[in-house]
Amino acid sequence: MKRRNFIKNIAQASVVAPFMLNGVQMKAFGAQGVLSQLNGPFDNRKLVLIELHGGNDGLNMLVPIPQYGRYFDLRQNIAIPDSGARRYIELDSTLPHNQRIGLHPDMSALKALYDEGKMRIIQSVGYENVNKSHFRGRDIWMMGGDYDEYKNSGWMGRYLDHIYPNYPTDYPSADMPDPLGLEIGMTVSLGFHREEGIAAALANNDPANFNTLISGLGGGAPNEIPDNYYGDELRHIIDLYQNANQYAAQLELRHNAGANYAIYPTQGVQEYAGPTAPEIVVNPLAWQLQTVARLINGGCQTKIYLVRLHGFDTHNAQAIQGNTTYGYHAALLYHLSTAIKAFIDDLAASGKEEDVVACTFSEFGRRPYSNSNHGTDHGTAAPMLVFGKAVQPGVLGDVDLNNLDNTGNLTVQTDYRQVFGTLLVDWMDADETTIEAVDFQDFVHPLIRIINDDYHTTTDTTPPEGDFEGIHIYPNPAQYTLYCQLHSETSQSIQVQLLDATGRLIRHSELNLDKGNNTFNLNIYTLAAGTYFLKLFSTKNKEVLGVKKFLKG
Repeated sequence: MKRRNFIKNIAQASVVAPFMLNGVQMKAFGAQGVLSQLNGPFDNRKLVLIELHGGNDGLNMLVPIPQYGRYFDLRQNIAIPDSGARRYIELDSTLPHNQRIGLHPDMSALKALYDEGKMRIIQSVGYENVNKSHFRGRDIWMMGGDYDEYKNSGWMGRYLDHIYPNYPTDYPSADMPDPLGLEIGMTVSLGFHREEGIAAALANNDPANFNTLISGLGGGAPNEIPDNYYGDELRHIIDLYQNANQYAAQLELRHNAGANYAIYPTQGVQEYAGPTAPEIVVNPLAWQLQTVARLINGGCQTKIYLVRLHGFDTHNAQAIQGNTTYGYHAALLYHLSTAIKAFIDDLAASGKEEDVVACTFSEFGRRPYSNSNHGTDHGTAAPMLVFGKAVQPGVLGDVDLNNLDNTGNLTVQTDYRQVFGTLLVDWMDADETTIEAVDFQDFVHPLIRIINDDYHTTTDTTPPEGDFEGIHIYPNPAQYTLYCQLHSETSQSIQVQLLDATGRLIRHSELNLDKGNNTFNLNIYTLAAGTYFLKLFSTKNKEVLGVKKFLKG
């Protein structure tokens, strides 16, 4: 049995009891090692990951307005209407035509965050050959690997392992007294594990008695530990328990020192008012984010937090028959929207909002076609949403319902490791050696546009003024998606043409560039293998900006 599975089974068997904070089950994690030299200006930065467990239906979350007719034809029994009191909420009418989005009508709180400049949407995220199994798909996202890779460690664990070496020998320490990572949920996730991962599971229903309860668990360690595999695992559990004792008092201290400065949607407060299943009326995410905010407001230095919203496996009754804007998925989106808005408002009121970026992810998306049960089945690509004062607001990528893959699913435009890798580099100040340790080195050249330029940790790699020969395309050869990065000295509109080897125009589109670095992607899944050219020119004066040759594998 692999160690991470052993630890998961131990946790589920309650050999080491989980602790309760604000009524939510939690686990404290550490990566291997002594505190690294984190004395720079970005030490206070934290990443909050919000897992949408079950496979979120991105098309009802973010309705593709330019393709509404096709969207409606594919899912008539669950489609969000484009008229009436419960029509979709247009996100931003100034976006390029192909990126115009209609939010689900129960996501008005996220519309407010977007209007405040605190949300970026990344469309069609996934990886090559998306695995549609919940268990395997979730493992892939957590481990940070390809569809055919099997790692015993997770990308978060490898990151923490690198920047905090020699854990747990020198931890907690005066420089880093808090857990390196903190998960709120029911399971020990692969994402935080190293090759020799350590996870601490503590138990308490009341933060005020947090330390008292964990200190009373279990009694002393065994006098004799056998020198075999069982003994190795027993020592690991003992280490976990000892670590839990060390962190219990510190987390209680942080919680008691902190406070919340926003009203969270909890039981009796902002419950979902529309028709849905009774078990999803109360927000299951709000308490988790409220706890994270209180710990951060109390000075907690934990670098990565993981929270989870269950219920997105909507094969049946995703929407209510005859009233498609209500139902189980609608309630989930309402809870997600209102909880995140309260969380960001809380941090803003406490003065901590410049320290935190939050990001959603899901193990896969849903099929564009609805099923006869008013639901959706397992699909491929899905959107990721990034929140915080530091994000560059807007939309990256789009969805193309007219170019589905050979299984009738959405094609992937952005690899999930590009998103996580960019956040590690541009937000968490990860250098090249850290990215190599995380194994994201193939996904950060170039970085995609997520973090506002004012908050970048990376040095300026902008090409010289007017240097459109600096256009970079990757990968080359490409099989599914071609990415293009270029620098523009001004905000401008450009034409993008896709040509075959003879110069025949295959496809064209118009894009609006921001001033600075820009990245866009091109779906080439349906192209035959061969040589192609990407031609870019200015819409205003028809000046050719560059021509790039690539191979379709």
